[in-house]
Amino acid sequence: MASKSSGLVSVFNDIWLIDGVRTPFADYNGVLGLVSPIDLGIKAAKEVFNRSKVNPADVGTVVTGCMAQACFDAYVLPRHVALYAGVPRETPAMLVQRVCGTGIEILMQAADAITLGKTELGLVVGTESMSRNPISAYTHRGGFLLGQVEFKDFLFEALLDPIAGVTMGDCAESLAKECKLSREDVDRFAFSSFERALAAQANGFLAGEITPLKTEEFKLEGYNTRGIKLPKKVAEFTVDSHIRPSPMEILTKLRPAFGGVQTAGNSSAIVDGAVPINSNRWAVWSRVAWSVCRRRTWVSARSPLSGRCWTRWD
Repeated sequence: MASKSSGLVSVFNDIWLIDGVRTPFADYNGVLGLVSPIDLGIKAAKEVFNRSKVNPADVGTVVTGCMAQACFDAYVLPRHVALYAGVPRETPAMLVQRVCGTGIEILMQAADAITLGKTELGLVVGTESMSRNPISAYTHRGGFLLGQVEFKDFLFEALLDPIAGVTMGDCAESLAKECKLSREDVDRFAFSSFERALAAQANGFLAGEITPLKTEEFKLEGYNTRGIKLPKKVAEFTVDSHIRPSPMEILTKLRPAFGGVQTAGNSSAIVDGAVPINSNRWAVWSRVAWSVCRRRTWVSARSPLSGRCWTRWD
């Protein structure tokens, strides 16, 4: 087969998103800084079942996404999220990691399973704790040599692709140059984004998609109790903490993080939170609203090695 530059295209014509909800997103090392991503996923999954009125027992597959190993039981994240949300033990659950593309990938995995006839209903959960990314050492299983103790910040080191010697930030700067994006362009987009988010927060638009968090326990017969524990002075966490006024005069004064257009003010936030979605085939859940389900989304991404991926959700 001749080599050619092409993307992976996935088109789903009869797969529908029944309902979705999310936790509020908390700033790095903020109110959710000590909460396991598993418990955030459990809370969000339980709430999406509550809102959609879907019976967890009807779920045929659970697909979860979590990039970082932010807890010691991370290997069983999908199983714990599923069980504590009420999904039967017999239902398969898996974990997907595709870096920044993980969110769209877990939707595609569930849609593929439905398209292939493996199930009629899937639970999709994305959950992440950036704050709990570990300070790691991979070379000390056999002990510590004199002067050779090496621990690194996983949250920072994982952004480097050692094959290309390029960080995620460097890749973004390269794309900014290719697309001829100036620092002003990027700052102005960030300003507009914050303004829209503040307006959506003020008029209650975002409240409809958020499930408030409080200190609570998740019990499951025959298993140990899990739960969320907020800081002592926080009774309830209800809104995204990263959304804040960000005027242009402030954004333009921030120092570039990678020598180009990116700054702490115009880059994506480092936050903690979780988002679940129920998906299935139109023929099964015909009551799903067209206005929600006919939304079309395009996603385009490029890796430091110039790999491309286009996904269309139709």
